[in-house]
Amino acid sequence: MKVLIVESDLDWRNTLSAHVGELGYEISVCSALGQAKDILKSRQPDILLSDIGLPDGSLLPELASLRQNFPSMGIIILTAATRSEERVRCMSDGADYYLVKPVKLEEVSATLTALARRMKTAPHQSSPQSEKWAFNRRSGRLSSNGSVALQFTDKESIALAALLQSPNYPVSHTQLFDLLRSGGEEYDAHRIDALIYRVRQKLRSLEEAPMQIRNIYGEGFLMLRRSSAVDIVLES
Repeated sequence: MKVLIVESDLDWRNTLSAHVGELGYEISVCSALGQAKDILKSRQPDILLSDIGLPDGSLLPELASLRQNFPSMGIIILTAATRSEERVRCMSDGADYYLVKPVKLEEVSATLTALARRMKTAPHQSSPQSEKWAFNRRSGRLSSNGSVALQFTDKESIALAALLQSPNYPVSHTQLFDLLRSGGEEYDAHRIDALIYRVRQKLRSLEEAPMQIRNIYGEGFLMLRRSSAVDIVLES
């Protein structure tokens, strides 16, 4: 199995990579978030073992999109951050394990073994049949196989279209504000939150909505597809 280790502290990175390599894993290492993203673009590891706080940014806002883009990749967070809120968010957004430094190498070994065993023994699933959805910005209709599933207002449609056009990056309050203000109508953060809430509630009314909206703390909103089989076409 291939393991990507992302750790900024040189001594700990060397210790960790040597230990994990001795366990028989194929190791790649880097020290920054940007480097990790570049590696992931070219080759997907089986397991990502990473700190949260890195020199060029936090991994935390990236977890949800990582889980969406790499659904089969195991994710282990190894960090000095001890706040329960951070642990809960990491696990909610896609981490499989959350280890707090200082940690014994034996615990790292046991966690890797448990995750690798779970990944190997997971029942094989054939590729799910593609789901075709379409959202028409002008009519505000979200449809599947030609049947209208949901109807959105004009403002809701503007927000939904913005989210669909940014599948890998959060859309900020400021971006939505610039898109929504027209005809002298003003939007503040509270009105935007209320608008997103209405869009989210409509999506939740479907038995199996094709996507969901996640709040990314400090960055805005991110649209996540329910699965890799969901194909959503944005019609102008």
